[in-house]
Amino acid sequence: MKRKSLQRAATTLAVVQLFNGLSALAGGIGLMSDPSGGNVAMKLEWLIGTPFSTFLIPGIILFVVNGMGNIGGFFFTMKKRIYAGGIGFIFGVIMMGWIIVQVSMIGYMSFLQPLYFATGLLQMIFGFQYRAKWQRQGA
Repeated sequence: MKRKSLQRAATTLAVVQLFNGLSALAGGIGLMSDPSGGNVAMKLEWLIGTPFSTFLIPGIILFVVNGMGNIGGFFFTMKKRIYAGGIGFIFGVIMMGWIIVQVSMIGYMSFLQPLYFATGLLQMIFGFQYRAKWQRQGA
């Protein structure tokens, strides 16, 4: 029964990591391919007062950190590696931080902001849970 509990935590963590990772890769590609943000329904005027004049740098960060980081974490989770829970936790915190910084810089612009904050929170929780179950079971 304990193995099933670890498996459920791993599966849930992997699903959230995959969702966050693929979404960030797609968003990053969208922002990098059109730094005006137009092809992903964003507006350059949102960047007034921020350190950015286009969405290129945020797109690169989104792609590399949230996208590739979560996809890498997904593979660790699928391989049942000891560090998978910690990686999931860290990238969940990073996702929530990304949204907090985004909202503080440009304001609330879309339902996607609270959605991705929530998926970051879920990822953080399931990363912590996976790590705790792994340690208890001596997997």
